[in-house]
Amino acid sequence: MRGKRITKANPLEHREVQEWLEAVTEKPSTRKNYIRAMGRFMDFTGWTPRQMLEIKQQGLKQGNPKTEVESRIVAFLRQLQRSRKIVGEGEYSAGEVAGAKTALGSFFAFHGFQLPKKLIRLSTAAAMAIRVPEQSEIEAMINYAGGVEAKALLTVAAECPCRPRVFAAMEWSWVEPGWESKDAVHIQIPPSLRPTESGPKKFEPIAFIGRRGVQILKQLKAKQGDAKGRIWPYTPEWFIITPSRIYQRAVAEQAIRPSGPAEQPITLKSFRKYVFNAIDAARDISPEWRAMLKGRELGVEKYYSKENIEKLREVYMSKIYPLIWKAEVRELTRLDRLRQQLEDWGYKPDEILREEGVKKLASARKAIKHGGPRIWQFEYEWTDKEKEEILQEYIQDILESRRRKASTNGGKPFESRIISEDELTGYLDEGWDLVKELSNGKIVIRRPLEV
Repeated sequence: MRGKRITKANPLEHREVQEWLEAVTEKPSTRKNYIRAMGRFMDFTGWTPRQMLEIKQQGLKQGNPKTEVESRIVAFLRQLQRSRKIVGEGEYSAGEVAGAKTALGSFFAFHGFQLPKKLIRLSTAAAMAIRVPEQSEIEAMINYAGGVEAKALLTVAAECPCRPRVFAAMEWSWVEPGWESKDAVHIQIPPSLRPTESGPKKFEPIAFIGRRGVQILKQLKAKQGDAKGRIWPYTPEWFIITPSRIYQRAVAEQAIRPSGPAEQPITLKSFRKYVFNAIDAARDISPEWRAMLKGRELGVEKYYSKENIEKLREVYMSKIYPLIWKAEVRELTRLDRLRQQLEDWGYKPDEILREEGVKKLASARKAIKHGGPRIWQFEYEWTDKEKEEILQEYIQDILESRRRKASTNGGKPFESRIISEDELTGYLDEGWDLVKELSNGKIVIRRPLEV
């Protein structure tokens, strides 16, 4: 995926924007966000930066500190809250809307025009909380990821609480030598991603991945062939769009619940919070170890020392990793039990359902000739209830066939037993035959007595 400008207007063509950016920030990410916000506002209004400033200047001359500029900014920000992104899917986040307001305010302030502090209220949108997923939701999103690249991204993010910027920059050379045969693998975050500016210091954790992460990276390496350069060689938008699409697909398939009104969708930041929760839940870990695993400042030199890496490797594998991938005992549904019963007998439930679907579609297409609705599907989509009924009927046919086969035994005596449904498979495998099902749910079985 190649990078491209996502606005029609190019703010950098204008001297007013160039002077503003040169003076207010040296941080590349801030410059990028400011340029995008200005470009979007230029597209929205059709104004150039010079025209914006002229409108403000004319208003001041006439004694009107509030001009059409302020009205258009409010309309622009509200439109962002309601719109879909130009690149990617989903509404603009609260942070993006607030960032656009900050960028425009900075531009006008630099040129001598202060916007009103209470220009627009964004607090309700900004209060949306980062959603922390359950393990089952993490696993569902990995399952619904379309390719090994996306599966690898989500798996590594579920094991390693780095910020999204790290995954976008992560290279194969960061993964320690011999990683393919290790259970806990250290990922060396380079000094270039350590804090360089004043303000809150955004350290990255002493990062590890476990067995699942190792296995999926081995698959990705095999696909790429030459493991050099970035592990995921895509634009920054890919790291936003990909989790968003997977989340939306999983929600549509009812594999995970949709986010509530006060929640953000599940993103890479959600995965980071998920690992944080595992770190916080681990017992018998010192506050220093927790801080290092989460990426908190404890002194730069000591923080990244080899001694700490080896100690934390053991802590990660013994204390943290088991909490990330907890063994779950899922209660089997009736459909699960029916599938399992057929598989135990050597049948393939999916093929049974597919064959029944072919019959269903053939019948439906035949009905078209008599004025029925037109059918376009190539494969019929059963509901879970319909699947249960089909498989249950198939099992009943099998049992009836076995019952008829076992009804006579040439006058020889039988040994009979009454068992529960859970015991049935084991007895059938040992040569017992089903006789009948009792009203209390018990089952009568028998086999010939050896003479």
